[in-house]
Amino acid sequence: MSTDSGRTKKFRLSSVLGKIDLSKSLGGVSLAGVSWAVILSVVFLYLLLPVIFAVVISVNPSDLYTFPPESITLRWYAAVLERTQWIDSFVLSFQYSILATVIAIVLSSSAAYAIARFEFRFRNLLDAATFLPLMIPQIILGLALLLFLQLFDLNNTLIGLSLALAVYATPYATRSILAAMQNFDRSVEEAAYNLGADEIQTFLRVTFPMLLPGLLTAAIFSFVVTYSNLQIAVFLTGAGMTPIPVRIFAQMQFGGSPIIAAVATINIVIVLAAIVTTERLFGAAEALGYT
Repeated sequence: MSTDSGRTKKFRLSSVLGKIDLSKSLGGVSLAGVSWAVILSVVFLYLLLPVIFAVVISVNPSDLYTFPPESITLRWYAAVLERTQWIDSFVLSFQYSILATVIAIVLSSSAAYAIARFEFRFRNLLDAATFLPLMIPQIILGLALLLFLQLFDLNNTLIGLSLALAVYATPYATRSILAAMQNFDRSVEEAAYNLGADEIQTFLRVTFPMLLPGLLTAAIFSFVVTYSNLQIAVFLTGAGMTPIPVRIFAQMQFGGSPIIAAVATINIVIVLAAIVTTERLFGAAEALGYT
């Protein structure tokens, strides 16, 4: 049998697809546009089905996961607000997410500025090193951070959890800030120098304001990934310190409940609010320098 026989085979539907004229229009809309709209709608529906299911279950009056619901109720949201352990978990998650975001932004902005602006011996190594926390499986990373923080007695502490999650969030922030810096128009800085501004004045009045949308976008990305992280947080928390992802995971060990669906819906709203805020204030592309 010839080794090239496989190369001569054709996709069975290629002849059928080749006969479809995508240049035609339906009601003034091109067939190609309709096809893309249908494909994208199916993809987004597939991705959003779990979210939609969680939202529907959270307003179901039944104690069981029944679908579709017979009526709508907010009793499960009220139950979340009445239980102090859920409120404490929300507060804790906000606390370490904000601290981790601040640490990640400081680290990532320094690394991105050095990579984008300077030529030095280990520049490419530093650029590659920013990917390491993403290349290591989160469970392995969580275990390594547990052993490391144990040396400083920082396990099951707010600062320890914040430092650990900052390590995980730094690559996301670095990539975002680096994209904004690489698309930065250096001629604006040169114009400031020509007008008599020194390096500090140029940075404070020109560079920093123009990079601020990219920094805030990176901060929101960092907040989202730290707030929703489970694999690392589960290693670094214990009794009296249970963030939202860990509490949801622990509650699911004893069976599902519409309360968990209500908590999941609240988390979805928080994450969506952060993303929509970024898009409305800056625009994701504009914030990263793609205009």
